Amino acid sequence: MRRCRHPGCGWQAIAPSDAVAREQYLEHLVREHAREVDASVPDGMVEVKADGDDEWELLTVEEAKERHGHSQ
Repeated sequence: MRRCRHPGCGWQAIAPSDAVAREQYLEHLVREHAREVDASVPDGMVEVKADGDDEWELLTVEEAKERHGHSQ
């Protein structure tokens, strides 16, 4: 089961598989916790900001996945 780790958010996935739960989680993150930013991010890169950090960091998608413990 996947649960949102954002403070005060009680969302959790209800899904038949981990893959479906992951998709639901990603949709939830974008819908509820993302905001549009006017920035130029090169293809293949993402900006991430850890809880408590003030600065955004530019990483490759693979680096961001590793940092957040995702092997897929």
